[in-house]
Amino acid sequence: MSIRQDLQDYISDNGLSQSAVARAVGVTSPVVNQYLHGKYPGNVQEIERKIAAYLQKQREREAERKLEVDYVLTTTAKRVRDVLRLAHVEGEAVVLFGQAGLGKTSSLREYCKQAPDALMIETDPTYTAKVLLQKLAAMLGAEGKGSLNELMDSVVGRLRDSGRIILVDEAENLPLRALECLRRVHDKTGCGLVLAGMPRLLVNLRGKNGELKQLYSRMAFKLDLGESVPDEDLAQIVAQAMPDMDEEAAAELVRTAAGNARRLDKMLRGVVRLARINRQEPSVEMVRQFAEMLIH
Repeated sequence: MSIRQDLQDYISDNGLSQSAVARAVGVTSPVVNQYLHGKYPGNVQEIERKIAAYLQKQREREAERKLEVDYVLTTTAKRVRDVLRLAHVEGEAVVLFGQAGLGKTSSLREYCKQAPDALMIETDPTYTAKVLLQKLAAMLGAEGKGSLNELMDSVVGRLRDSGRIILVDEAENLPLRALECLRRVHDKTGCGLVLAGMPRLLVNLRGKNGELKQLYSRMAFKLDLGESVPDEDLAQIVAQAMPDMDEEAAAELVRTAAGNARRLDKMLRGVVRLARINRQEPSVEMVRQFAEMLIH
């Protein structure tokens, strides 16, 4: 099959526009159009080199996406689920903390799938109290304009006695005023509240000198996920994602993941990709090879 026909088939099969392909290849839309119609006046060999590289890259990505690392209800995941359910049903405020890569975000997202009335906010360092309330207002279909006080009234009006829960991921990013706004929303509405993040979140809630007693006192429960995920949990994830994997390779995946679920996820995808490229079964050597390339 010619590269031209291969590209035409790929565009048709994936519903792509010529402009999208052009951006990815690094040329203009007219160039792609001319090439597809056999009328490109420039260096055809050079354009085909770029297109061939693009098609290979896309197919490698598609092969990698075929590995579905689904959410696994491990022992750690069950602990998180139980405390989220407690906060939801009882309308309590909970703080969930632990090192990066332990599955906090994936657990919150999975809970949202199971509980459609849950509201999840994934914060970043740009969040202020106003941005936070605007996000909540938008999710609730409420008015997202006005002063901080007007936003608070709008959000509270939609949430009061609703029995819903607010899940805030990476809550350590939030400044004190935003945390105080969440406390007030929780107090006024009776909604459950979960603040999830890195260990410094606990310090933020207490205050450096313990001066934030009113804020910290609202947290009914805390769940410390610690520094790492148990090897038994990681082995369970590997077994579900790759049930036919060689036992030694699976054990090496768990060992080199070093208690980090995010690292394990990257390694699973990377090792499977290496195996497919080399048309071999995943092996201990491949696991070690990919582990050396990972920064975290």
